Amino acid sequence: MAAIKPQTGLVAFFDILGYKQIMLNNDIHKTAQLVSDTLINIPGNIIKNIKPAENMPENEKFETNQSIIDSWQKTLSKINWLIFSDSILISLPFEPQAPLLLMLQHYAAFATVCATLLNETFSAGLPLRGAISVGEFFIEEKCFAGKPIISAYRTAQELEFSGCILAEDANNFISQLRKEVIIKGYENMLTMLDQTTILYLVPKKDAPSKRNRTINWVALELEDFPKIEGNIRDFVTTAFLMHNKIALPMVQAKIINTEMFVRHVLTNLEIKPWSMNSPKIDAAFKS
Repeated sequence: MAAIKPQTGLVAFFDILGYKQIMLNNDIHKTAQLVSDTLINIPGNIIKNIKPAENMPENEKFETNQSIIDSWQKTLSKINWLIFSDSILISLPFEPQAPLLLMLQHYAAFATVCATLLNETFSAGLPLRGAISVGEFFIEEKCFAGKPIISAYRTAQELEFSGCILAEDANNFISQLRKEVIIKGYENMLTMLDQTTILYLVPKKDAPSKRNRTINWVALELEDFPKIEGNIRDFVTTAFLMHNKIALPMVQAKIINTEMFVRHVLTNLEIKPWSMNSPKIDAAFKS
């Protein structure tokens, strides 16, 4: 029997809010179609369509380094998806001693995948809550184990809104990356870190609200990233009520909390384009 080889990397756990109601309030044919059209197809669509924004400021435009594009696509191809019932487990292994730029690229790819997943499933009437962790784990087909998976699951279960936060280990990981980015002077990557997450007073079930790094799934300057338009309250409420779901008292709190998060991002986060490409990063990749 082959020895189990654990990996080190990023792990995200999500579950669908209101999934039981969808199962109970719809016939099996409609449910099967919904799962097939949304959950089964989303992973492939997200990986295929995620591209950093091309509308960079004029003074930052330069000839794109093909090695960066190839590396970005290679990183995306390493992301693993495991979908079971109302849960989604995403992972991306990396080398713990990898250079800073590769670490940043892995995080950028993983964060944008999670943000796009949250955005697209929400618009499809399948609000998610989730958490990201980092550490050693093992995933083989439908078997999985590891502290970061447990950490992401437990952290996600505390949330009282549709969103995704960084567990303590992932938060420490990003804090360290941020320090190194500032030292190196990688302004594009600092923009990326500031755009993919936002500090927010996250509502939780059995604990006081606490400021957490929270994935920005509301508005990112990425090519083809869906934009939230129109009445925000209607947008959020519709997502929670689609597919014959009922706004029970416990659900109403999540609706309000999610609406407040969306408004917070749109009001307080200045959306800026970012890219893995810049003259300084280009030179670093070539070296």
